[in-house]
Amino acid sequence: MGRELKRVPMDFEWPLKKVWWGYQHFSGCGDDCDECRLFAKIKGQILSENQCPHYPEIEALKEPPKGEGYQLWETTSEGSPSSPVFASLDELCEWCEENATTFADFKATKEEWKQMLNDDFVFHKQGNVIFI
Repeated sequence: MGRELKRVPMDFEWPLKKVWWGYQHFSGCGDDCDECRLFAKIKGQILSENQCPHYPEIEALKEPPKGEGYQLWETTSEGSPSSPVFASLDELCEWCEENATTFADFKATKEEWKQMLNDDFVFHKQGNVIFI
């Protein structure tokens, strides 16, 4: 599937269209220290004396934090947020109608987005063919 709904905190700060750091394989700080620290801040991790996060359980950190907000994510690559965070599913679907695609450059109505996100199955139908 190329798009999915995630429930994240309303103040979720990860940049749009940037692969979520938790989905990438990592073993600690390296050349991407700023991203590492931002990831640690979002996940509520403690920084060590050398300002590097302490990651006790890497597997538990993979998914973004859960919250009350609604956000569209792309899953064609490793996964990244593709919309701002909204307070309601209706607000997200309104935004999606104008700003998001279901597949390639195909769009959907607010109502179609709401149904697809509720069903956890975003697609585009062209004749008898369904694109996911």
